Amino acid sequence: MATKKSDTTKTNTGTKKTAAATGGKEKSVSELVGALAETTGLSKAKAKEVLDAHAELLINELKENGSVQLVGIGKLKLGQRAERQGRNPSTGEPITIKASKTVKFSGGKRLKDSFQ
Repeated sequence: MATKKSDTTKTNTGTKKTAAATGGKEKSVSELVGALAETTGLSKAKAKEVLDAHAELLINELKENGSVQLVGIGKLKLGQRAERQGRNPSTGEPITIKASKTVKFSGGKRLKDSFQ
């Protein structure tokens, strides 16, 4: 079976992993909107509105409070990465990677228990 470009992801070492190696096919936004519309009976346009509104709510909550608890699913928490040294993969020359903010996710009990 041919692998689509969207079926691969790059790791931090620069190597590519196929969707099978990462545990399954990653869904595009349009696929997720289609599944949400089918599950809820909403139109695709309305499902996209709901998905976009949910994303905005999560982003705003993270900006205001630094974390979001999704009961039974998990917790999103704003994290900080310190400045660090790295290497340019093309030339091997040392570079400084700037400090950045990141979002960390930890799965909740219901989510974890659903995979046992």
